[in-house]
Amino acid sequence: MEEKDSLAVYYGKNFWTAPQGAPAQAVPVDWQFTWAGHLCRIPALYVSDAGLTLDVLLFLDSGAVRTFCKKYAGVDGERLTPLEERMLEGERPIPEASFSPRLINGLPVEPCASSSFTWVPFVRRERPDAAVDAVRAAYASLCLPGDCYVCHRVHAPWPRGMQTAVKSLSLEVAAGPRWMPVGREFAVNEVSVAACAVPFAHPVTGAKHTLYVNELAFLHRGPTPRLPQLEEGWLPVIAYEIVPPLPAGEEPELMETGLPPIECTGPVGVALSDSGPGPHGTKPRAACGWLRGAQGGAVHMALAGIHAQRGSSLRYSFEV
Repeated sequence: MEEKDSLAVYYGKNFWTAPQGAPAQAVPVDWQFTWAGHLCRIPALYVSDAGLTLDVLLFLDSGAVRTFCKKYAGVDGERLTPLEERMLEGERPIPEASFSPRLINGLPVEPCASSSFTWVPFVRRERPDAAVDAVRAAYASLCLPGDCYVCHRVHAPWPRGMQTAVKSLSLEVAAGPRWMPVGREFAVNEVSVAACAVPFAHPVTGAKHTLYVNELAFLHRGPTPRLPQLEEGWLPVIAYEIVPPLPAGEEPELMETGLPPIECTGPVGVALSDSGPGPHGTKPRAACGWLRGAQGGAVHMALAGIHAQRGSSLRYSFEV
């Protein structure tokens, strides 16, 4: 573990910020724990007068990362449709997670900053990154040549009145929001709306659901005093229900497809009034499409995916 001592770490700074003052002092610890099936390692604590810094290596499923990279090798991101971009994001095998020191020597602290980078050894980099290379060299003894990982750097100020000697640490790990791709496309117009039923399977549980479109409307949109640059046009809006409802804490994401990105001004959210149940017994929801120049006609939509709210958090305790 001698390599770590050569790594210059500065309190409150990310991997790429120009250093100021003296670097923190490294205290080797090599703590290990498992979170959500991923091995995590903390090689050292970095102690400065202002506070504590630590790097957390979250090791990825290298096989899953390699499969993902092979699947999308050669794909030109500039040519992907908005729906294809969302599908790609949902398949990326990198979990969203935050690492937050909560107790130092049993005293509460609030984390003040964090940053991260992802290392995939079999993907060619577009340009050198000296900061990433320094971290990789420092922790090389902890990794196999084919390991993929995310390195999170987090900082926390010292508790009030505490000296800089760390005896114990409580670290909270929280799962970030999850996006699960569905990619179910459908078309609806003012004539077919009453018969529009879109079956789909939940991407994780496999449960069968149906999206029913109850209404289709076109809302006029034009320049306003706050947004004078808006074009005159119409926003296609659908009211829909999902039966049976998605699990608690999950939200569907619908988007309009089939329009060139150059004609899009951005998605606009529409909220329904607090009305009662819809024709299928659930509270209707609304989805809005892109700004278009004409009213009427078929609207091409997609249930792009499902958002799951931030997951639960776990705490891990360590002693020096």
